[in-house]
Amino acid sequence: MTDAFSEKFGQDLRGRPTMVTLRGRAQEKDGRIHTDSEAKLVTALLYFNEDWQAQGGRLRLLRNGTDLNDMITEVPPALGTLVAFQRSNNSFHGHEPYVGVRRYVMINWMANTLAAQRELMRHRLSAQAKKLLNYA
Repeated sequence: MTDAFSEKFGQDLRGRPTMVTLRGRAQEKDGRIHTDSEAKLVTALLYFNEDWQAQGGRLRLLRNGTDLNDMITEVPPALGTLVAFQRSNNSFHGHEPYVGVRRYVMINWMANTLAAQRELMRHRLSAQAKKLLNYA
């Protein structure tokens, strides 16, 4: 898989650490326009949602960082859909608000091990905070 993504993006990802994130739900604040952190070189998303009818929650790859409707393409998070992109200063993406089940696995090829560890710690802290807020 790494070889295929290396070839696709013209970037040698072999030997780079990977970070795998599982998500099962989307919240109202999810989907805001952003680019991934510089620690991430390539992002791949594999979706696990049966049949996606909702307008919200569809990933949009964008031309700029201010207009969610100025999109290059829109990807419904339907079962088996794979989308991948190389991180850059203008790799803007986001989605219309959606609250509910939205399942995917995200694989990031990271710049280095330290960057991967920092991102993993940030994700763990975020997950713990979400648990606390949901149980409060």
